[in-house]
Amino acid sequence: MGRPEWLSWVLTAAFLGIAGYCVARLVAAGRFPHGYRGCHRAVDAGHVVMAVGMAVMCSPVGGPLPMAAWQTVFLLLTALFAGLWRRERRTPPVGWHGHGLHHAVAGLAMLYMLTAVPHTAQAMSSAWMSGPHTGDAAFPLVGWAFVAYFAVQAARLGPAALRRTETTGGPAILLDGRLAAFCQLVMALGTGYVILALL
Repeated sequence: MGRPEWLSWVLTAAFLGIAGYCVARLVAAGRFPHGYRGCHRAVDAGHVVMAVGMAVMCSPVGGPLPMAAWQTVFLLLTALFAGLWRRERRTPPVGWHGHGLHHAVAGLAMLYMLTAVPHTAQAMSSAWMSGPHTGDAAFPLVGWAFVAYFAVQAARLGPAALRRTETTGGPAILLDGRLAAFCQLVMALGTGYVILALL
């Protein structure tokens, strides 16, 4: 199942907007470091990479880095978040970001999208990843499992995106849970849709 070009541009803009939001969080945290631990910074940095990767996969013009480089990046991110999830069993989770397990699953979903669709050797090693990312993915049951997972996540995030949160005592961009949940909601819906389009 393909997608119209206008929708590819909308998805690209949405994912780039989420990446920009996470960069702004990192900048704000540099000015207000209290309560924003290293794990928060790691998750925001991971969100930037995932959102840019999704934008590249959706963009009609593609993006920088060869396919193999993106696969390596998401393999490392998945390992990082799996380690964070293991650590979370002994310490409190990082708050609005969600658990490390969720981000490890998201990293695996990125790897699935990049790997399960057939590519030529030239496409794998090309310096510029062509776009948009389309094709009939292998192991469709795995793809459907990811679609179901992101649908459940979206349903869970919906109420949080509407719930009013306290934003005093620091920069609103770091404390506004509604905006953070909305970005997570868009990321979940967008990722689930892109996987669905590959099946």
